[in-house]
Amino acid sequence: MSRTSDYSPYIRYHAGDQRIPIVSLAAFRTRDELRKRELAQALGKVCRENGYFYVEHHGVSEDVLTAAAAAVHEFFDLPLAHKMAINIAKSPFHRGYVPAGEETAYGSTIKDIKEAFDMALELGLDDPDVRAGKFFHGPNAWPAAQPLLRPTLSWLYREWLTMCGNISELFALALGLPNSYFAERTLKPLAQLRAARYPQQPPGDTGGAIGCGAHTDYGIVTVIWQIDAEGLEVCDPAGNWIRAPRIPGTFTCLLGNVTGMWTNDYWRATPHRVLNVSGQVRHSLNFFFDPDYDCEIEPLPAFVTATTPASYAPTTMGAHLIQSFDGVFEYRKHTSQAETAAFQE
Repeated sequence: MSRTSDYSPYIRYHAGDQRIPIVSLAAFRTRDELRKRELAQALGKVCRENGYFYVEHHGVSEDVLTAAAAAVHEFFDLPLAHKMAINIAKSPFHRGYVPAGEETAYGSTIKDIKEAFDMALELGLDDPDVRAGKFFHGPNAWPAAQPLLRPTLSWLYREWLTMCGNISELFALALGLPNSYFAERTLKPLAQLRAARYPQQPPGDTGGAIGCGAHTDYGIVTVIWQIDAEGLEVCDPAGNWIRAPRIPGTFTCLLGNVTGMWTNDYWRATPHRVLNVSGQVRHSLNFFFDPDYDCEIEPLPAFVTATTPASYAPTTMGAHLIQSFDGVFEYRKHTSQAETAAFQE
């Protein structure tokens, strides 16, 4: 069961919790521009009031989801030596396996106990941005022991890239921007797909173990699919942590830092965390829809006034991502320290 809303048939709310909006993307794929704009306005209200939402009728095929779920389980079941062979610390392009303890959320001293696999836009060594040495541009690192992981996750990557392109067009309409505003800034996106496995943690224990510490993501919007168990929690604008349920046929979407920066926090980035107290090992697939490396990020004029001055200095997505990764990945911290020491010498 679910409640309807003022924006039915575009928005409904999960039964028992009016704070979990579910957005239907069905109207986007019609040729009815009026319905698309109505959907955009409904979604804009949700982004302003919540900062998070679920999507249904999203167009991602069930076949790709079934294949991806199986591939994720198979990857994490590999012997540790096979996974460590593609340790992300070995990749100059920030791709591959993320062992437990490799990440620590900003402001936390507790390392995440999850393990993960990260991939992004597949680029050959002859790509001009790879040759120029731009961070996060290059080939992915795939496990030799699991040849089907590459085509399976690449398939899902393309589907989610398309879906997020649709969502970002709705964002543009809701914010009074040209339809193509975000499309023009995601021509070669720093979008990343992550598979993650979370071991069971002791109930209520965030002092010594946490699946993923509280944080906000870096880009435009994040998509999260809780494959087999709940554990995701989102923080609402009032500061309350809300358990995000698994709702069949949907994905959870969270606004990222760049959206908050562009809108001067008119739409805020959504803090979230993972506490796996489900009693089982938890798996998820996540997609981080981030702009191009050279994309300029600063508050848009429409959101800067005398009473709401700009809260963020101008930057680029590449600089923002480097700074963010340097603060949370252990291998990046060590690399940055070594680079600083070499520069000082």
